[in-house]
Amino acid sequence: MATMKSDNPARSGQPGRPTAAELERRKAKVMAVATELFVTHGYAGTSLIDIARGAGVATRTLYQHFGDKEALFREVIYARDAAGAIAKPQIEEGDTLFDALMRAAQYSLDVTFRPHSIGLMRLMIAESHRFPDFMKQTAMSIFGRFERNIEKIFVTLEQAGAIPPGNHARSVTMFNDLIQGSRPLMTYTDWRSGPPSEEELRERIEFFIRGHYGEDVLARAHSQPVSLPR
Repeated sequence: MATMKSDNPARSGQPGRPTAAELERRKAKVMAVATELFVTHGYAGTSLIDIARGAGVATRTLYQHFGDKEALFREVIYARDAAGAIAKPQIEEGDTLFDALMRAAQYSLDVTFRPHSIGLMRLMIAESHRFPDFMKQTAMSIFGRFERNIEKIFVTLEQAGAIPPGNHARSVTMFNDLIQGSRPLMTYTDWRSGPPSEEELRERIEFFIRGHYGEDVLARAHSQPVSLPR
């Protein structure tokens, strides 16, 4: 990750020299402007001159601290992914199986449908032809981490005896497919927006439990609290 530095770190904080805090503010400004321009105009429609002008810095400063436009674009993608991290789903004391899966489903929808994620995915899709390997690697990293966070819920549920043993990674894939459906694609293309309603979500979770684990598991899914491992 790029770090903006004073030309003479030893003198940082002296009159005429930016402090470390000021340098970080400048970097944050550059990243914010670059992100907005890349998301709005795409890679080809954005220039370092535009970014420098919007951030109030010299173009040579961008070259010095970030490199060329491609390097800054990659920095934006990395930073936007890292900044997008939200709290992982956790099973709370007293939760039933249904409650736990509702938390997992809500996490899935929160990650997918917040404006931050929508902007990132639109940008990645639009520029995937220009940076195919980079975008594939980044997408695999994002989705892999996202699915592992949900998989931990399934592992905990198995340890608690709430669901039977199984291939939880595959279960998570089916779970997310059922919860989200085609809505992410429809949202990224601006053909339809928004996650399913709470009523739809509850129906899908019950459908998942019934179809994947059976009627016996569904019968206790709403009433039996999960015994969390100590």
